[in-house]
Amino acid sequence: MTTARELRTASTRLLRQHIVDGYPVDPQALEGWVYRGTSLGLPRIVEKLTWKNFQKTFYREPGTGKLIGWNVRLEQDGIDAPSRPKLRRGQPVTEWHYEVIEPAGVPMPKGFDRGLVIDYGRGRVPDLSMRFVKDPLVSLSPNSADELIGVSYVALGGVCVETPTYFTLVREQRITDVPYERRAPTIAALRLTSVEREWAEMLFAAIVATTGDSGLPPFASTDRSGFWLSFDGAAAPLVRAGLRPMLHTLVFLPVVSGFRRPFFRLSPDEQVRFLTAAASDQRYFVRQAMTTLKTLACFAYFDDPTVRARFAPGSAP
Repeated sequence: MTTARELRTASTRLLRQHIVDGYPVDPQALEGWVYRGTSLGLPRIVEKLTWKNFQKTFYREPGTGKLIGWNVRLEQDGIDAPSRPKLRRGQPVTEWHYEVIEPAGVPMPKGFDRGLVIDYGRGRVPDLSMRFVKDPLVSLSPNSADELIGVSYVALGGVCVETPTYFTLVREQRITDVPYERRAPTIAALRLTSVEREWAEMLFAAIVATTGDSGLPPFASTDRSGFWLSFDGAAAPLVRAGLRPMLHTLVFLPVVSGFRRPFFRLSPDEQVRFLTAAASDQRYFVRQAMTTLKTLACFAYFDDPTVRARFAPGSAP
């Protein structure tokens, strides 16, 4: 059995072989744990510009049941030194958030499907620079999740490009800090009320304008709970603070723009007429509100698994 320590000086060819020959990982064995990571395979100069040691976490998200996580930056005190997170405003610095998923249906290099996949494009806090990066993750020994090995590759347009960015993970401690929970007071203050969510979803439905005739489900039949949970936890405070005035503008602007009633009192035809006019309104804030609501409507609609499946490779047109 090979240990993580023994792989510190291994060649990239040997590291890759451990990915291909690795053992499956039980996701339940990862839940609630912090792992200490060690970068492998990179030139020393690159390691100095990035990091040699870091932490990865595996957290079962309440409500959605998703296994998610984030990287924790560490002070580079030495490869065997105790983990000491970098701090910003007294809190550990976290980045590169991700979701851990099964490999089925995920584009990847041949032989990389023996374990789980860390998908940075599905993290609670989006990072555009990492959205196409995925890490297959396997165990170094059977029926154990104590020591793991992973590697990064880029999946773009069905093409997978391997990188030399290998790493090992060694189980270290239980999770004691969840960055999303730190924001709980802010989240509560910025969260839309149930009535405001109804208004937003009415606007989303009018914007998406699907009736089921094209094979796509109507917006009203989709599950929006996952979208709102992700929005409350992942959207920047400035975005969430701006949504409320934009939402109220579009809901009540019809009262003073010829319709004499708020948006939720308009007929479907009147809603379409109002949204069309608002999209080209001379006032920048109104146009920006329309752009924001259109973007969120698409996110909410495509968050539904039925909708995503409709556009999956090989699905019927």
